[in-house]
Amino acid sequence: MIADLLASGVTAPITLVYGQRNAKELYYHDEFRALAERYPNFTYVPALSEGAADAGEGVAQGFVHDVAKAHFDGDFSGHQAYLCGPPAMIDACITALMQGRRAAYSSATSITRSSSRRQTRSPLFRRV
Repeated sequence: MIADLLASGVTAPITLVYGQRNAKELYYHDEFRALAERYPNFTYVPALSEGAADAGEGVAQGFVHDVAKAHFDGDFSGHQAYLCGPPAMIDACITALMQGRRAAYSSATSITRSSSRRQTRSPLFRRV
């Protein structure tokens, strides 16, 4: 997806924060580094929950949501996110994104009715 976007001429900033457990699981690591060298609008941030010190330069230690918060200084306002991974990781990432966007969207919460109960819809999500 990222390679296609970059090859098609997209110039908007794209950041991939790619989390894995260890260095052996960083699939396409060299390819992502090559894309980051070739395209100035693409930033690759690999993150390992185990053994980042042994993985080489530029690999962050920590869970992917914590590494993303550090990379963006805890401010996700004005950014869009595409998440992929196990449910626990997705939940942690959504929590981090919401914390980083809370100030920007503090008054943007909408209330909807469904089966006579009220639900709060996050501005992070949209129906497709």
